[in-house]
Amino acid sequence: MNKKLFFLIILNLSFTIFHSSIAFAIEVGGHLTEDTTWSPENNPYLVIENLYIDSGVTLTILPGTEIKVSGAPCTSWNDYDENFWLYGGDSIAKMFWIDGKIIAEGTSQDSITFTRMQNVFDYYWGCLYITEQSEMPIFKYCKFEYSAGIGIAVSNNALGAVSIRNGKGLLNNCTFINNGVGISAYYNLTRMIEVSKCQFSYNNNINNFIEGIWGGLHLSIYRPEINYKPALIVSNNFINDRAIVASSTYYADNHNDSCREILTCTAQNTQISYFYDNDFSNCETGIEGGDVGDSIYIKNNRFLGGYKGIDIDQAYVEISDNYFEGCDVYTEYVTGKLYNNITNNGEIWTPGEIEVFNNICFNNEGYGLKVGYNPYCVNNVSINNEYAIWSATVSYENSIIIGNEELTEHNINGNPSFRNCIIDFPLDPPLIDGGGNIWVDSVQAQTLFEDIQNGDFHLIEGSLAIDAGFDTLGYYYPFDMDYNHRVWDGDNNGTAIIDIGPYEFGAPSLGGIEGVTYNPTTGDPVDYVLLKINNQPGEFTFSDSIGNFEYKLPVGIYDVYAERVFYEDVIEYQIEVFDGEFTQIAIPMFEIVDVDENEIVFAYNDFNLMNYPNPFNPTTTISFSIPEENHVALSIYNIKGQKVSTLINEQMQKGEHSVLWSGVDALNKPVSSGIYLYKIKVGNQESIKRMLLLK
Repeated sequence: MNKKLFFLIILNLSFTIFHSSIAFAIEVGGHLTEDTTWSPENNPYLVIENLYIDSGVTLTILPGTEIKVSGAPCTSWNDYDENFWLYGGDSIAKMFWIDGKIIAEGTSQDSITFTRMQNVFDYYWGCLYITEQSEMPIFKYCKFEYSAGIGIAVSNNALGAVSIRNGKGLLNNCTFINNGVGISAYYNLTRMIEVSKCQFSYNNNINNFIEGIWGGLHLSIYRPEINYKPALIVSNNFINDRAIVASSTYYADNHNDSCREILTCTAQNTQISYFYDNDFSNCETGIEGGDVGDSIYIKNNRFLGGYKGIDIDQAYVEISDNYFEGCDVYTEYVTGKLYNNITNNGEIWTPGEIEVFNNICFNNEGYGLKVGYNPYCVNNVSINNEYAIWSATVSYENSIIIGNEELTEHNINGNPSFRNCIIDFPLDPPLIDGGGNIWVDSVQAQTLFEDIQNGDFHLIEGSLAIDAGFDTLGYYYPFDMDYNHRVWDGDNNGTAIIDIGPYEFGAPSLGGIEGVTYNPTTGDPVDYVLLKINNQPGEFTFSDSIGNFEYKLPVGIYDVYAERVFYEDVIEYQIEVFDGEFTQIAIPMFEIVDVDENEIVFAYNDFNLMNYPNPFNPTTTISFSIPEENHVALSIYNIKGQKVSTLINEQMQKGEHSVLWSGVDALNKPVSSGIYLYKIKVGNQESIKRMLLLK
């Protein structure tokens, strides 16, 4: 067979295969005016025109379905302006416009794919645009790739494979590869968004323009005053990507590897963010941002490599129980607390009014603990760094500062003072000797800690630091770095004195609270619930992936506040903690349900609606407050949404009110055990909570 004939046969065969695949494809576009289901039997669906899901219409996509959307070149902003903008209601690159509802639930075996129709390197499709009037979208086990976004209007650029404008969305176990933005929810309020167990990444099959647009996530502000919650971002993987969160967020158990900017958080006043139990590996910046009025809480994270682990400016910040290796901590012009952190080959720089205590900084090629103008700097360790102290005025108390190569990098400005510290340099002017200091040489330094060479700075028996501190009558923070008792009689002489450094020798552990967060309707655990002690934002933890939690506390009685997106806030009152013991509690988390339509409801005001006790038998008191005189209706419903009783239906004055429900229906007959909903309507605003009757 000659070469020309062979080539023609192969060309004809290739055309036949391509033509056959197109022949069996389903071409879609235009308006969906009735509920529609897409299934893998019709693969692939080719979106050749912009697809509109009209209001009141639901598009359901079954597992294994493949959707290919017509794309266009996108190598620059000029390409974007030409191909990815709606002109006259159309665009070159195609998109989904969703006024109704989209449900795309794949499985781990059969995912749903959204990708480009043209398999050409520089081609990208638009986005799934979730409009303000649409219902909450649901995406599970979906794969999104090669999306660039769509320009809707001058002030509305819908970046993101999934671009959310109604503030609502559930995205679980999804994969985002080579998108300009994976998920965006900005220009509008974040109401109720969860992104969990998803993966965001780039690979070599992406051009530089798309890679540089934004990154994995871009989220907006939230409004706590109208009962919205920050977005819940949990158990996701960000690989060679960046998650830009220009907003408040619950960010827990995420893994960030070789990312550029992981987070630029809270760019709006009065925003609040929690970062808990995340890994940041080789990232250019871990957590960055802040503004006046913002509050940022960063606890129990690990920062390995990169440049800056944390870089926060101006906000109120609490940074605790984190580990840093090969990266730095910067908190400039902030207020707050920085405690129980370890930096290995990294510095802590805090030139602001921030309390610094119980930290360890060692083996850095610069400063270890670089504090200045701090009102509170105690019980820290700074050892084997290049420089011992910064030049600014600060009072070092109960701290160990030894083994550093030089005293400081610059001339000393101001008058740093030292009180009850262990040091190895003279306190010559302008340094101030506040008394109680202990000088050691390099040999004595080896006798202070368990294993100084390997970074174990627990005190060894007989250490000079034991019972050598000041403030023997009490201590503002009653715990050491291990959450053991802070003031303890370590040398057994009958007098309890605080030790120098972050650990208290021989001290027993505090007690605390441990338990589980669960759904009382199904009995299943509820994961990643934010738990606050006495509603103090800095005293927090999260339940883990199976709903378990633990929190150490001194002896006392505490209220535990629990909150999570898609669930009602819960308060467990009067939990007593005993010394050295954990009090066990189970916290019921009730899904937010509208009793009339059985759908998620977003209240504009919860009116401080609550009941106590909960669970209860046989009576409970329902309390609420109203901001001004108004008509109030308070009713009880069963779990099916059927009204059981009306407790209040009248005009009421502003202020706090309460009413007793005795577990009876409208005919005064006792109701059975189970879950009941109580719904308040004040004017045209409503709020709903759940309670549990146990007989």
